[in-house]
Amino acid sequence: MKISLKKFIGLFWVILVPLLISSTFKVNPSDTEKEKTKRDTVTAVVMYGEETLFDELAKATPTDLITYRDFLLGIENVDPKVLNQLNLLLSIQNMNKFEVAALIDSLFEMEVIPYAMINQINLYLDKRPPRDVPLEELSTEFIVNLCQSQYPADTFYQGWNTELPNPYKNTLSSADTVINLILEGVLENDQFIFPLEKKVMTSSFGWREGKMHKGIDFDLEVWDPVKVVFPGVVRVARYYGGYGRVVVVRHYNGLETLYAHLHRFKCKPGDVVAAGQVIGLGGSSGRSSGSHLHFETRFKGIAINPAHFINFERDQVVHPNVKLVKTKDGYAALPEGVNIHTVKRGDNLYEIAQRYGTSINKLCSLNGIKRNSILYVGQKIRVI
Repeated sequence: MKISLKKFIGLFWVILVPLLISSTFKVNPSDTEKEKTKRDTVTAVVMYGEETLFDELAKATPTDLITYRDFLLGIENVDPKVLNQLNLLLSIQNMNKFEVAALIDSLFEMEVIPYAMINQINLYLDKRPPRDVPLEELSTEFIVNLCQSQYPADTFYQGWNTELPNPYKNTLSSADTVINLILEGVLENDQFIFPLEKKVMTSSFGWREGKMHKGIDFDLEVWDPVKVVFPGVVRVARYYGGYGRVVVVRHYNGLETLYAHLHRFKCKPGDVVAAGQVIGLGGSSGRSSGSHLHFETRFKGIAINPAHFINFERDQVVHPNVKLVKTKDGYAALPEGVNIHTVKRGDNLYEIAQRYGTSINKLCSLNGIKRNSILYVGQKIRVI
């Protein structure tokens, strides 16, 4: 028996109407609530238009969502996209605030932003906030991991693979909570060096054309010198799949940086390199639509958005110390010395800049966003 989506949603209401209260998702605050919002004393749901995925699930609990999902599984020819959307909403209840922020950030990075899904997530979080992470209870000791092994940060990795750019299994980071790293200031001449002479970013970290882009792309010309950003030891220098000619350097602070689509190598595995040393020449090898540098920062094989702790416009790290907070799908990078503002209803970049005595340009630089970027409730904005 085939039932259309419209019909089985109607059937769903017949079965579960005692459990759910019909509601739209429009916010209609009272005058008192409006006044509170002006003083930023309460948060509220921000809507991007009025479209949502499941208008009939405004008051649904996680149990209701599971019941709905199980009901759909019994329907012939049910749209798998609907099931995936329900599973995504259900997964949020087990996420902490950093994981939720990373999820929403990734949605805003998509070529076609799924505002209906973002609205649905914001509504869900309004009733069920993500669990908190007590950072203040964790160690604040920062480490650079200068072990006695011939390989940098060997106590983190306990292995040295010169063939695979990412040979690490998920178990390597499964027990991590917060890792405190020193980016610079311990070794001689370990200051961050921008990898190219010119600074033209062509693609940011995040979702792109339906796939996760795990690095940042910079424009270059073939034969342009490519420099390593921190001191370390070359682990990989070879041709590998879509990366083309790729170099991976492991640094003494535990990070690994990757430089892809090169035209020529200027290093080999095992070479000790200083920050700013040329390790290759730019090109367009591998899966590339034109000459550019694909640059990644990883910790234990997990890609981290470098714009969260490196200010590429100023050729410097945001702060010498950074916390890597383990999340469900990776790490959230939180530099020291940076205030965090949580976006509330009605906030905009101008008002946030005025409140903290800074500029919109500085906020955009710190957070890797544009002046016309959309802010959402609960988003974390770094403020100096």
